[in-house]
Amino acid sequence: MTRLMAVLLALCSILLGLLLAAVVAGAGRAAALPHPTHAPMLVGVDAGELGAPAWAAYVAGVVMLGTMWVTMLIGFRQGHWIHRAVNAWMVGYVLLFVILMWSFGAYAAGRTMIVLGFTAPTSLLVYGLTLAPWIPLLAITWKFENAYFGPREQARFDEILAESKDPRRPARDGRA
Repeated sequence: MTRLMAVLLALCSILLGLLLAAVVAGAGRAAALPHPTHAPMLVGVDAGELGAPAWAAYVAGVVMLGTMWVTMLIGFRQGHWIHRAVNAWMVGYVLLFVILMWSFGAYAAGRTMIVLGFTAPTSLLVYGLTLAPWIPLLAITWKFENAYFGPREQARFDEILAESKDPRRPARDGRA
């Protein structure tokens, strides 16, 4: 648990460092431009002119995924099947993120295809990265009590309750 908290602190520090660097560099201050044909419409800033290099977005994405990974593991009993399942699921999720970043590069280069009604990057977002977290979320919800608070923890809790109800034991607040 302490190791996971240290990893979480490191990941949050990296994310905060990236955020501060972006603020200092003025990243993200690009504005949309009027569409050349349809004046009321605006053309977005999806051409990468956001004032930050693309690698910074990739690093921020991986750090955010790492933060999500570590926070899901905190509190799980070591060796419980959900602990292993979250690790396996997150490896797949990180790979899906890498594929998404690759597909954005292909889209920017004009090499994309339509997948389930959207361009490949959009389909990965809609059907992949958006829906994928529901599977571990449902598994964790289903087995929450046993994964976080198992029989060993219940026995220790019962022991603490029994000690607190022992009439021979003096009260902790100093009253007799």
